[in-house]
Amino acid sequence: MTTNNTAAAAPAPLPRSGGAWARDLGDQYSKLARTSTDPQQAEANAAEARTYFDIADRMDRAISDTSQPGEEHKP
Repeated sequence: MTTNNTAAAAPAPLPRSGGAWARDLGDQYSKLARTSTDPQQAEANAAEARTYFDIADRMDRAISDTSQPGEEHKP
């Protein structure tokens, strides 16, 4: 039995390494903060953006620091 599906499902996104996923969320919150017309909501979104950018930076530093025990990169 053959079916023709004209609305093919989008492929699953590739896994993001390091803090890239957090940076993506930070970018989204940052955009919301810039476009918000409510000053309180803009500040709340800016705070969320800073939180996710901080997470991304910490994750990137932790991954690049191979001198720490448990941070070895095994093939």
